[in-house]
Amino acid sequence: MLFRRFYDENLAQASYLIACEKTREAIVIDPNVDIGLYTRAAGADRVHIAHVTETHIHADFVSGAVALAATAGATLHLSGEGNSEWAYSADVLKGAHVLRDGTAFDVGHVRVSARHTPGHTPEHMIFLVSDLERGEEPVGAITGDFVFVGDVGRPDLLERAAGKEGTMEQSARQLFQSLKKFRAAPDHLQIWPGHGAGSACGKSLGAMPQSTLGYEKMFNWAFAEQSEDAFVSRILQDQPVPPRYFALMKRINRTGAELPKTAPPKYLGFDELEDALARKATIVDCRPTQKFASGHMPRTLNIPLGKSFLNWMGALVPENSDLYLIAESDSEEAVKSILHDLCKIGLTRVRGIFHSDVVQEWESHHKNLEKVAQLDPAGLSKLANGDHVQILDVRSPEEWSKGHLPGAKHIPLAALPDKIGELDPSAPIVLHCKGGSRSAIATSLLQSRGIANVSNLAGGYEAWVAEGFAIEAGKSKRSSSNRRKKN
Repeated sequence: MLFRRFYDENLAQASYLIACEKTREAIVIDPNVDIGLYTRAAGADRVHIAHVTETHIHADFVSGAVALAATAGATLHLSGEGNSEWAYSADVLKGAHVLRDGTAFDVGHVRVSARHTPGHTPEHMIFLVSDLERGEEPVGAITGDFVFVGDVGRPDLLERAAGKEGTMEQSARQLFQSLKKFRAAPDHLQIWPGHGAGSACGKSLGAMPQSTLGYEKMFNWAFAEQSEDAFVSRILQDQPVPPRYFALMKRINRTGAELPKTAPPKYLGFDELEDALARKATIVDCRPTQKFASGHMPRTLNIPLGKSFLNWMGALVPENSDLYLIAESDSEEAVKSILHDLCKIGLTRVRGIFHSDVVQEWESHHKNLEKVAQLDPAGLSKLANGDHVQILDVRSPEEWSKGHLPGAKHIPLAALPDKIGELDPSAPIVLHCKGGSRSAIATSLLQSRGIANVSNLAGGYEAWVAEGFAIEAGKSKRSSSNRRKKN
């Protein structure tokens, strides 16, 4: 049996190619829309993609299952489980082999057996994989968003991302029962999950690429919890806010995502920049945080390139907006890579690219570059003891519950676009996160919406705690560990 794992660092997403070494037939499981990745790998391994499937209707990336099956001439296998309110569209299922709990099919001498594991989504399936050359006992399981290393898939996305009200608790209880059944599988079963650390599909995913069921039974909190009610309470508590693009992904992937139409990067000049600003188009400055803070054009949003770029683009950029990017790179290949990655989360309306030189050109014409004020913990403490100031914490709910600054308001960064109206633009706003990166993005978002009196807490919550200033946890107040309370 040939086994390949593909991991997209920017999406924290894994997909798999498994093939029979004798017949050279292969199956691809959970492909994203970059289907060339799989066809090239199949060519390099001299195997034929005969089957394509996925564990569930994905929320965090554009699925490539339908497109890859069509391109490769492969059989498409999709879950027929779940309920009529949340399932693949009839048109997609019409051209697919519909899977039920217990359905098995062979890929040469490799057997793939589907098991219905509702909870993360109603239709979710895992795939037990057996190398028939060695025996019928499964060697491993492609677990998708059911079981991760150290965590399990969140059951709240159907309600919080897809808008299906009243489904969170029911889904959490289904997840508990699915885990209860899965415990009966042998401890040696390898676990090949659909996501790793950094994914918003769970709270505390591990970075290890794989595990075993026995290890997860020992160290994964979800297997240790014996009470269904306690499990439901814990799994629903402090889940991160789902990025707004998750709703779009659910809609696209239910009906079978098409390959995006891509064009070469279109580089634009200063006149086009002024026109885009006048039209209040969405302009994302991709430069590093420090460069943006030292000088940027009005009404631009700073989302630096890096591992979190796609997550924050999907969370903060409206799906139907005309989008322009400011990029430092002179490399057309580097810019193509950015556009290629944006297609994976459905952001295909990039109307043009500006080189970062336009920032200096803007300054020479208009003399009004904006800056991001940086405030240290001592400065914030002094400000908070004087005039009215709004302290905005943009960390996750889990981070907030462990400790936060006294008097702070909590709005996670992913939720901020819809909650800006809760802030008073006439009073100073100081933003912070754990270390300063997310709050820098949040500060740029507020500035792009015309809120000028904003500052970023340099070093974030960690710096505040390190300086010994007071923090709160829940309803009780306490000082940080070194006990040096300051005023």
